[in-house]
Amino acid sequence: MNSSCRSALLAGTVALLLSIQSMLAWGPHWQITHTALDSLGADHPLALRLGPYFRLLTNYCWMADYKRVPYQDVDQDFYADDYLLFPTATLHYDHICPEVKKTYAPYFHRALQALRTEDARNAARWVGSLLHFVEDTGSPPHAAEIRGDIHNKMENWVDAPLIRIDGYRPQEFGRTDEEALAQFLRRMDRLIEFSKERGLRCRIPVEIGNRSAVKPAVLESALETSRVVADLLHTLGQLTTLLPEHSTSLRGRIHSRTPVGMERFPAKVVIAGTAFSTLADASGEFEFHQLPPTNYALVAFRPGNGSAQRAVSLVAGQTNRCDLDLMTRGQSLVRNAGFGLHWVKPTPDCWTRTPLGWEGEIIPLKKGQSYRLEVKFKEQADGDIFVRWTRQLPHTPPHLIPAPKIDSRPLTPANAILEFTGSEQMALLQVTVRTKQDPTSVCERINLVPVAEQKQ
Repeated sequence: MNSSCRSALLAGTVALLLSIQSMLAWGPHWQITHTALDSLGADHPLALRLGPYFRLLTNYCWMADYKRVPYQDVDQDFYADDYLLFPTATLHYDHICPEVKKTYAPYFHRALQALRTEDARNAARWVGSLLHFVEDTGSPPHAAEIRGDIHNKMENWVDAPLIRIDGYRPQEFGRTDEEALAQFLRRMDRLIEFSKERGLRCRIPVEIGNRSAVKPAVLESALETSRVVADLLHTLGQLTTLLPEHSTSLRGRIHSRTPVGMERFPAKVVIAGTAFSTLADASGEFEFHQLPPTNYALVAFRPGNGSAQRAVSLVAGQTNRCDLDLMTRGQSLVRNAGFGLHWVKPTPDCWTRTPLGWEGEIIPLKKGQSYRLEVKFKEQADGDIFVRWTRQLPHTPPHLIPAPKIDSRPLTPANAILEFTGSEQMALLQVTVRTKQDPTSVCERINLVPVAEQKQ
């Protein structure tokens, strides 16, 4: 894609995100990121490292609001959780103090890891996840632990075009990873105190609808947050150049069959027993750099293509290669459909424990396409399964009007097949395994396939 097309698509994406988020989130995410990027300039080490994805940080800084749902990028769709959950951050944290403080260290390290070991696209997405938590912290109601309608009004009563830090010279947190993290954490504590004071001060003016009293204080927080983000990005760019003495590279290709409706979704590659992961590009190519030379188990999976694992031994100073084949037909559109992948934590990847049981990821359906969902139940199944359809993702217009949800009948060992057709009202699907136990106590596998593929 040429630069003019990418810029046009990015502008459209940003405009959509701004209109979507303006009522439900810290509205100035885009402006805060944008002004921080401006303070670095085009010749900054981070700008050179990320290339065309440097400016896309204004898009990726929203990603942490999209847990468990597909995220639409310029040229790919992917699950936001692929940049939110990993072995040192195994759950979704609250974005409000005090819990948001738990995100700083793991996402700082993970962003730095991506900058050193992954391609520019993946690295930018990881940096974007970190930015979201930092920027949310600077929102006055987030820092002051204020929720509800007051929260939504307060953090969006701000003149976003005034968020500029022209002339600001970003400061480096430290020259080593440990020194930089320690200073980053101290800087976040000061940001919390700065915005908390303004949040508490603005509470009554928000309650009585006095926007003129609120806007200047919220703007001060946005400007201070912009300076923190600029310092953080500057530090990440400087630290990226610190590389291990002995390392190696790994490249490969995931061979897979494009499933109906999931053409834009790439394969995910993880290295078992480590924190290393990445997403392949549209052609299936993936790469890692600066890996410690040793023996690894490489695992790849993609919706509609199942998973594959292969051992690889990396030799220092060489570019090693490892390809994996996911060409099996008829595999489930449900990722980790057999609950066998446990990279993030001991519980199955791509499944989240909720009061109802275990919820899978939201799956986009193709309008007019017929599907067949079939469950392979255990003989002594401890629970059942149901499917929910809806027409819109969280954070998509019309965001103030709840989308109707359609629930299936329960699937049980005696009634284990469900056939349906994607439509405007049934554009998205989520599977829930209702059990208080592990999902494997109910079934061995959940197969969801387009009917035409199922018949092949």
